[in-house]
Amino acid sequence: VKAETVVSLAKEYNIELSQTIAMGDGANDLVMMAAAQLGVAFHAKPLVRKQADVSVKKGGLDQLLYLL
Repeated sequence: VKAETVVSLAKEYNIELSQTIAMGDGANDLVMMAAAQLGVAFHAKPLVRKQADVSVKKGGLDQLLYLL
């Protein structure tokens, strides 16, 4: 459902999938992160960090702004 939501919202707001970002912390987020162009592991478990494009280990959600 999360991956479908990323794709659905991108279509609804006319956003190219190449411009999407998904953040997650658990294995249930991996499909969603794969659907987005940039998958960000946020204080995530090791498996998720390994498969994510980038990982945020410290700080709050605002740390994503520094990646962009």
